[in-house]
Formats: sequence, structure tokens, C-alpha cells
Amino acid sequence: MTFQPATQTPTTITEKTAWLAERYWRHGLEDDLDDRLTDLFEVNDEGEMTAQPRIGALTGESRGLMVLGRSGDGKTALLRRMLRVNPVLTEMTESQAGNTLYITVPPEATIKKIAELILATTGYQRVDARLRSADAWEMVMHRLAKFGVRAMIIDECHHIFRRGAGRDVAGAIQSLKHIMQSAGGVALIIAGVPSLRDDILSEQSGETARRFQEFSLADIQPDSMAALNFSKNFAVSAKILGLTVPEDAEIAERILFAQHGQIGRSIALCKMILTDAIIRQRTELSLDRAECVYRKCSRATDMTPFHSGDWQAVRRELSAIGWGQ
Repeated sequence: MTFQPATQTPTTITEKTAWLAERYWRHGLEDDLDDRLTDLFEVNDEGEMTAQPRIGALTGESRGLMVLGRSGDGKTALLRRMLRVNPVLTEMTESQAGNTLYITVPPEATIKKIAELILATTGYQRVDARLRSADAWEMVMHRLAKFGVRAMIIDECHHIFRRGAGRDVAGAIQSLKHIMQSAGGVALIIAGVPSLRDDILSEQSGETARRFQEFSLADIQPDSMAALNFSKNFAVSAKILGLTVPEDAEIAERILFAQHGQIGRSIALCKMILTDAIIRQRTELSLDRAECVYRKCSRATDMTPFHSGDWQAVRRELSAIGWGQ
């Protein structure tokens, strides 16, 4: 199954744009992520994942997962979808109980700021400005254990490794390690750009890196099953939205080529093209409008993948001139 069907067909512009914005398009990495996630938790006698992290019998430590991908690869959407559909992990927020914390690291955040964000999510709002970072993290460990947090997802984790005044790379690594060592059993998932791996590996002993299993997001390759699923998602979405796709236009394939197969960027462009047709009350998609939408969000000045004509011929010509390199 690659597509989440609508429970009710949207009819108005507002309904259609809202429906499209909420759609998650499966692309093949979901099962791989679920498989990696299962490695972090105990399973019951039926082989089903439980919410209890696997704890080393000799070390008392949990393990982690490092999700790596470039900006636009779709890390956040993939992780959010995983948390939304997982039967045993529930997100904890300031307004609802749960066993999983999802933290997004702001670009300017320090290690202490991350601790404060975690504390706020667990209901501890007033952190003394004079509190040391190490003490703030001890409070974090206590709060995680108190509220039964069994998993933590730190998205955009690479931001805590930025260099500069007030930054502490060694302290950042130690904080991640501390979660897996001292929080009473918390599976840790961190996500970021590929440099996150290098930052973790900068620890001379390599202790923290060994605690993480790596999961790198790959691009959608032409003529692959993922590309076929992408095209199906596009076609089904267009149909539900009441839009006709011109025969042999191969718009989905052109989108993948335009975005170099990056999952997140490809889906975003696809939804922009569909939204453009919805709000302008068109009933049929066209290469001309797809190109117009693409040019609005890119630096393209010459020929683009949405150039009219046979797609295979257009692709050969673009490849010959080194387009997009």
C-alpha cells in the first residue's frame, strides 16, 4: 500500500488544499525505518515491538538510531509518520501524556537550551537562568524517568554541534550519551544532515558513535519501485482532487528528475503543482503550468524538465548539456 485513501472526497478549494497538505506519500523507506526501530525495543512472545527499550544486561544502557539525510530528503516527514502510526509509541506534549518526546532543535540552540525545551515539554517551565548546563541535564534525566518516557526523537540534531561562542561539541556528545546511560531506559533517535555522523565521530574514543545504528535516506532512482510508487501517488492524488493528468506527459517522472530524486523536495514540488491547479480552478494539469510553478521555486533560467515534448528526448537533451549538475 503506497497511498492513504481519502475517507471523504474533498470538493471545495479549502477541502482540497487541506486534504493534499495532510497526505503522506509512502516511498519505500517506511518499512526500513520500522525494522530499525524494532531493534531498539523489546518484543513480546508474538514478536511484536513493545515500548520497552532494549537495555544491555551488562551495561544497563539503551541504544540509539541515527537518521541521516540532506535538507529536503524528507527526514522529518518520515519520522513524524512513524510516530503517528506506531502502535506503542505515543507523543508526549505539554498538553498530553505519552511515552515519546519529539524535540526539534532550533538553529541557534545550545545544549542548555535543548535541556530547557525537554523540561518545558515535561511541564517544568521555570528554569533558573543561572542553572549550569550539566545540572539542567540531570533534571532532564529525572523528568524522563518520572514521566515514563521510553523514546526520544531529536530532529535537526546537527544544530547542537555548530561551532562558535558558547558552543560545546564535547558536551553535546556527552549529553546524547547520558540519555542512553542514565535516563532509566530511553531509546534515542537523532536525525540530521550527514555531517551529524562526522560530529559524533569526532569523539576520540568513539564510544557514542558505537551506540548508534545508522540509517541514511537514499534518493529515488529512475525506473525503480520507489519511482513507480511516486507516480502512483501523484496519479491517485490528482484523481481524488478532480484533476486530469495529460496522457504521456510523465509529469511525475519530470518532477523526480527536476529534484534529483530527493524524496522530500520531490513531494513538495508535486504538491505545489497540484495546489496551483486547485486554487486556479483548473481541471487539467499541464507542462506549461508545471514549469511555471517550478521556476518560481528554483533558479532555472534555461530549459527545464517540464519543457514540452517527449520526456525521454527532453531527458536526453538535459543530460547531454549537464543540466542540474
